[in-house]
Amino acid sequence: MLLLLGAVLLWIASRMVWVDVVAFNDQSGEARRSLTGAQWQPALVPLAVGALAAVAAVALVRGTGARVVGAVIALLGLATGALLFSTVGGVDQDRVHSTVTGEEELGRTNAGPGTAGAQAVPEWSEITEISTRSAGPVLTGAGALALVAAGAVPMIWPTRRVQRDDRYVTPGARRGDPEAGEDTGDTGRDLWQELDDGRDPTG
Repeated sequence: MLLLLGAVLLWIASRMVWVDVVAFNDQSGEARRSLTGAQWQPALVPLAVGALAAVAAVALVRGTGARVVGAVIALLGLATGALLFSTVGGVDQDRVHSTVTGEEELGRTNAGPGTAGAQAVPEWSEITEISTRSAGPVLTGAGALALVAAGAVPMIWPTRRVQRDDRYVTPGARRGDPEAGEDTGDTGRDLWQELDDGRDPTG
């Protein structure tokens, strides 16, 4: 459940707007862009997919393998938490500039105001305003905590490996009782044979 929760939170965060940008250049004027979590932090979606894949891994492995998978999941959570440092304490303006001007066809010079490409941001544009939204990073932080917790559970309490004998051996075998057809060396026929030979079988 923690893995599913973490994956859902990361996916939602990837769809939300993280950064609002205003850029200006003397040719096409002012352009406004909103960067989603997937645009600003491309690793969000792969991390969410990794969390979903870990659900199957946790269900299949036991013992030491469960601890290894738990450690990997915890590392995914830590990596997710590291994404938040890009929005804490301010946003790198150079990175914002490269992000909003680095997409395909956004560097066209014919994107004047009122045209179909009015939101295009040429590379020579100046970033005049940057504002961040907190909802996406908050959900990312919650997803990171969910992944770390999900990794800690199998590391601390790994599922016990099921022994094949425990599932298929009869209750009599677990008690040490002889199986049907097994020669114990103490059958009724042997007792009578001992008596016929004049020997005390209880001696």
